[in-house]
Amino acid sequence: MIYYGNTDIGKRRLINQDSFRAMSIWGGEAILLVVCDGMGGHKAGEVASKKAVDAFCESIFARPCTDEDAVNEETIKAYIKYVMVSSGDIANSTVYNLSCSNEEYRGMGTTMVAALIFRNRMYIMNIGDSRLYRITVEGTEQITKDHSFVQDLIDTGKLTPEEARDNPRKNIITRAIGVTEKPSVDFFYGSLDAKGHGYLLLCTDGLSNYTDDKTLFDMIYTPEDPSKPETEDDLTVKVDKLIAYANDCGGNDNITAIIAEF
Repeated sequence: MIYYGNTDIGKRRLINQDSFRAMSIWGGEAILLVVCDGMGGHKAGEVASKKAVDAFCESIFARPCTDEDAVNEETIKAYIKYVMVSSGDIANSTVYNLSCSNEEYRGMGTTMVAALIFRNRMYIMNIGDSRLYRITVEGTEQITKDHSFVQDLIDTGKLTPEEARDNPRKNIITRAIGVTEKPSVDFFYGSLDAKGHGYLLLCTDGLSNYTDDKTLFDMIYTPEDPSKPETEDDLTVKVDKLIAYANDCGGNDNITAIIAEF
């Protein structure tokens, strides 16, 4: 698997409060991809997202899935879910305790979306409105579900997805890392073999606010050609194109994206 990520301040913000990490872990047996979008006063969001990414990744890195844990697919799933959720708890405590102990950081928090790829399976955790998409020949599929005010309105039938795109309160999130003592995260699991060749996209709302499924498919999906396999440079071009697109559309927020080809 190849992967590449980048972040951009956008056109309207004074600082970049997004953070991300994309790395090989567990002796090269797994890939970890994480995107966070911080919130808070001056520099507090930047601190929240960076602290959350660091704490989460350090916790995951220190607890590899061993042969003892990998008896079968179900035990692997249970173990990785435990590791990811408990690592989310550690990230939450790190941000929450700093927020409570330092007036400058009071009330800060961050979204988080993370994907751990192990033995052709994807294990995904999210809280907030940063997203993960899977893009294959069949199209674009949003795997995560936003924890946001407008998503709640969609779920209760008070808004359509189309109406939600332009709702002035679309950036109000209902869950985040660091704002309560115990976070409530979502966990998803799936096979990367099921739909053949494709891509995972992790991104903040600085990108997703400007895109739809078709736009993402057109900008990311390239049919697999065994004679010309994609390289990290190809993914670099795609990520930079997404960031440029968001900036061309207004760049009202920080923009972060990671693309992984599977």
